[in-house]
Amino acid sequence: MKLATFNMESFGFDRYDATALKPRLDALRPRIMELEADILCLQEVNAQKVKGSSRRQFPALERLLAGTPYETYHRVASERAPGKGPGDKHNLVLLSRYPISEHESLFQQHANAPLWQPTTADPAYETPEAITFERPILKSVVDFGSAKPLHLFVVHLRAPIAAMIRGGKNPDRSWKSASAWAEGYQLSVLKQTAQALELRLSVEKLFDEDEEARVVLTGDFNATGDTGTLRLLRADPDDTASPEFENRRLFQLDASLPLDRRQTVIHKGRGQALDHILASRAMTDRTTDVRVFNCGLPDEVLDAGDDGYAGSYHAAMRAEFEL
Repeated sequence: MKLATFNMESFGFDRYDATALKPRLDALRPRIMELEADILCLQEVNAQKVKGSSRRQFPALERLLAGTPYETYHRVASERAPGKGPGDKHNLVLLSRYPISEHESLFQQHANAPLWQPTTADPAYETPEAITFERPILKSVVDFGSAKPLHLFVVHLRAPIAAMIRGGKNPDRSWKSASAWAEGYQLSVLKQTAQALELRLSVEKLFDEDEEARVVLTGDFNATGDTGTLRLLRADPDDTASPEFENRRLFQLDASLPLDRRQTVIHKGRGQALDHILASRAMTDRTTDVRVFNCGLPDEVLDAGDDGYAGSYHAAMRAEFEL
């Protein structure tokens, strides 16, 4: 079974425009075809307004998949709020050759929202505010027809870029003070770790029922393997100092590759591995290959001025499992 993840970098527009979409179709269709995935996890899929429908739909994605094997795959997508359908952008989509028996969008079902009260806000907050994250986690159960299904989490965690502080910026969008920027950066980190905690606690519920559960977390984590975010998710015994939790650890499959082969984003000449596949022991023991499709990957900053580029600045990643 081949499982792949790919951040398509804001694919689609607010409204469906076939002509404007063509360059992106020409650039991205070969990328998803070369993956030959049985399960394809996509991030940053925009949903369009469709006349006569109260909910946004995915006509741009339909056009991309048309004529490919993925056109007939089972499909589920994240929601901007329970029962509200997809958002305008940054949706998560799962395409699977195998049936998807369950799926839901996780916001904060398992973790309590942290409280935060910046000192630089103008006007000031009189009481601490609950920190919620805007992007959901897409949790699905994929049925292989065997005794144990795959519990699959598709993620796109918050980027560690300073979030807005009330009154913290000038009209030209520059920060009024380093202090305001620092609190904005802290807020973005809080949002990312809040998402990671929600994800880890959801995984813990699965392990409470079965420590041999087949679990995979994949997507754009906006974090490298040495960050606190990935350490929180892996729950390595070296961090927990509790050998009895050994069966609950998650293994970062892409960590087996050298950096030049696992980097998924190039930023100002520096390769970074921000997209990952994490797996429980039951899936790690069945892993036969891991590959990042980063040959010819452009620099998201230095090459951003190329108006002719319509692809993604993220590389796709694929893991193969023997089930």
